[in-house]
Amino acid sequence: MIASFVLSQVSCASEPLDLLSGSYTLSGDQSDVTVMSDGNTLMIGQKGSGKFIEGYSLSFTAPDGKDISIAYRSHIQDAGWYQWQPSGTQITYQPYFAVDTFQMMTYGRDAFMYEVSYRVAAVGEDWQEWVSDGAMTGEADEHRPIEAIEIRFEPREGYEPSTWTLTQYSDDSDQQSMFYTMRNNDDGTLIVVDGGYPANTDQVRAIINLYGGHVDHWFLTHYDEDHASVLNGIYGNLCGITIDNIYATPLDYDYYMSFAVERWWDTPWVYEEFLRQTEGDERVHYLSRGDSFEIDGLRIDVFNAYDQVVVDTGDADVANLSSLMFKITGVNDSILFCGDVHGGFGMTLLDMYGDALRAEYVQPGHHGNNSIPREFYEALEPEVMLFDGPPWLTQTDTYTAKALIEWCHENGIETYEFESAPNSFAFE
Repeated sequence: MIASFVLSQVSCASEPLDLLSGSYTLSGDQSDVTVMSDGNTLMIGQKGSGKFIEGYSLSFTAPDGKDISIAYRSHIQDAGWYQWQPSGTQITYQPYFAVDTFQMMTYGRDAFMYEVSYRVAAVGEDWQEWVSDGAMTGEADEHRPIEAIEIRFEPREGYEPSTWTLTQYSDDSDQQSMFYTMRNNDDGTLIVVDGGYPANTDQVRAIINLYGGHVDHWFLTHYDEDHASVLNGIYGNLCGITIDNIYATPLDYDYYMSFAVERWWDTPWVYEEFLRQTEGDERVHYLSRGDSFEIDGLRIDVFNAYDQVVVDTGDADVANLSSLMFKITGVNDSILFCGDVHGGFGMTLLDMYGDALRAEYVQPGHHGNNSIPREFYEALEPEVMLFDGPPWLTQTDTYTAKALIEWCHENGIETYEFESAPNSFAFE
């Protein structure tokens, strides 16, 4: 059963929870101001003060017997991202540097039973629109310091605890990329898929540390810069993170290089770095078409990896067409990751595997841009499609992702993209 806490509506009036508290420092002030929630609402900063927030912290007390935690992050003007932090952590850079964006999310087995929504006001401006559950608010690109943050935390109706949480993240480079996690809320098992550009390394590292600093299974769909760079960066500088297993496509180096040296969009140095770092590492498992195995009660089926089938296409885009296409299936839900598979080769895979590719969630090939023909997705009958790109890719006529998203909506398929990320879903 699909359950999302993305852009959902606040439930009807409920008893006050009084679960949030916090502190903040305004520009020009010498000390923190401590605040408590008023019922279900917490105010950080002072609307109309003309002073921007230099730093803040949020503390959260879970409802009795509930497994739910909060995390938050902000962009600091002229300094960069202060990455995801757990309850009770101070976010500040140094005096006279302003907070200009805010994001907050919940996680844990009972996270879907509650909604966190929030809005911000920049100095001298009105309140912005309410957003919820991880969506970004604020104006980092326009350098507008925030003077107030209002947060609501309320229960919502019709949601149950979830065993697994599937989450799609954006990339801090503001480019297309791929970064997903699947976390078992009972035993803490963490699955990571790809990671993105080098600029996203800090976010991925922060999320992994938020979940305990241990990755049980890391899937790498292929070796392009917007997919594999973060794994390279973390593998080479773990800083306490541990990784049990890495799954990758067995790309033939010489065959790939025979094309890559002539194609400006290929990034062979990323693959070379992966090979150099992981040589002889028994934790690296190269998957093959037809492989099937289990992870903590989930079934993994591999429908594409580099092999003679890819070579026989004669297509020079070896890196993308060698992407792992794999499906993760639970008791009730499934997700198909297509990596950067695109074009007619997707239809070849549909001819080979047919209904076995069907899934409730689908990550469309090649970020949904110049993707696989619509007949492929029509045959999969997804309920949700996850587009891994920012608005410039998914909402403009320059790229074909917009048309594919419109087709999804015409056919009753929900879509999610980076603009509302992190986008989280209950997965059973």
